[in-house]
Amino acid sequence: MPIFSRRRIRHMLDEIRPLTDEKNLNQLLGRLNDKKPEQVLGAEMELSLLAGMKEVAEIEIEKPIPNSSRIPEAYSPNLFEKPAYVEVTTVSDGKLSGDKFMQRAAQKISAEANKISNKSGNYLFFSFGEKRSSSEGNILREHDVSENFKLSSHMKGQLKNWIENEEKSKTKLTIQDKTINVSIEKKEQRQAEGFNFFSTLPPLAYDIEDNPVYKALKSKREQLKDVSDDVLRVIFLADGGSRILRYLSERDHLGQYKSGEEIIRHFIKKNNIDVICVFSTYCPNGFHLLPTKLEWKVSYIIKHGLEIGISKLETIAKNLPPPRFEGYQARSLQKQGAYKVSGRGWYLGNEIISGDKKVTIKFSARLFQDFLAGKIDKGYFIDHAAGNGEGKNLFELWLSQGLIISDARFEKAGIDEDDDFMVLEFSLDPAASEFK
Repeated sequence: MPIFSRRRIRHMLDEIRPLTDEKNLNQLLGRLNDKKPEQVLGAEMELSLLAGMKEVAEIEIEKPIPNSSRIPEAYSPNLFEKPAYVEVTTVSDGKLSGDKFMQRAAQKISAEANKISNKSGNYLFFSFGEKRSSSEGNILREHDVSENFKLSSHMKGQLKNWIENEEKSKTKLTIQDKTINVSIEKKEQRQAEGFNFFSTLPPLAYDIEDNPVYKALKSKREQLKDVSDDVLRVIFLADGGSRILRYLSERDHLGQYKSGEEIIRHFIKKNNIDVICVFSTYCPNGFHLLPTKLEWKVSYIIKHGLEIGISKLETIAKNLPPPRFEGYQARSLQKQGAYKVSGRGWYLGNEIISGDKKVTIKFSARLFQDFLAGKIDKGYFIDHAAGNGEGKNLFELWLSQGLIISDARFEKAGIDEDDDFMVLEFSLDPAASEFK
């Protein structure tokens, strides 16, 4: 899975299983097995935060609000100084980034190109423009593609002339009207759907309420609206590929866009919510240093005048399993289908130790099994297990030097990896050496 290993997810499922019923568990499993990034990442974060709460406080999952039909995700009598109902939601840039409309337009144009020349649409890449306007002195930027975009007869003619003219198709084609502004180019390699378009416009929030973070909070407010005033209303916001949450306090000195903190403070001021906690990844060593190590951080915004302790929230963040990727990376990988159970595994790297008349190599056990299962070929296996970066097969080299396998064992990599190590030792042996 993108954020946590499948082994870790299995462990967390076992942790919360006694606290929930079969129906709720099956819903969570359905989301974990979904293809949509928003569903999978949302389920991973909900599961991890529920398990994290369980470690620091008493919780009840899906506890109904008294005298109400609403059932928030969790209730805790001692996560704070007062009892609290908690809702969990994960936010991505999916809607804010304009992906939906750009992908729809790219599909329509690619389909038309395929009619003109078989499979030609599979090699097209789309760069979408942006349009700007001003409001109250602020510059507003939008993706220049409409949800109502349709290929006109003129556009179809442009596309046909461009595809059928070999010289013209070496340059970019621009299609533009009031519903779209896109530059199209032919690539030599086939383009994966969903990754065949681009926009220079970053996923920013130009409106304090018309953005994914505010809308996610608004939907969760509905689940907590019937909570009595002597119980806290709490929302956990998780970064599932949201630039707004990733750079929560980022300020725009020109006043063109809103920060995540501004949006959340505005929401709390307008709505009856007591605490909003944002869980996101960060690199404590800085991204310019290697190796990159990601950790969790929690940021919290509390209703004005309310004083509560947040030590348990910090403990949750500290004890969460380490994230393997940032939210935007995890979303992209899930979108590409990189975590299909039926696909290739995620392989650990290798390590080679050379000594006097002895060599030890440690490489991915899953890589070896995928090779045995026919999912990868010999060349791929050698490159990743014992290649020297120059196309040389080290297994072959060692054999030619009279080294053969003298010991073999497995080494566990732990719960936060979906792989283990195979360790082979090679020693000089007369069975593979010339007599001297």
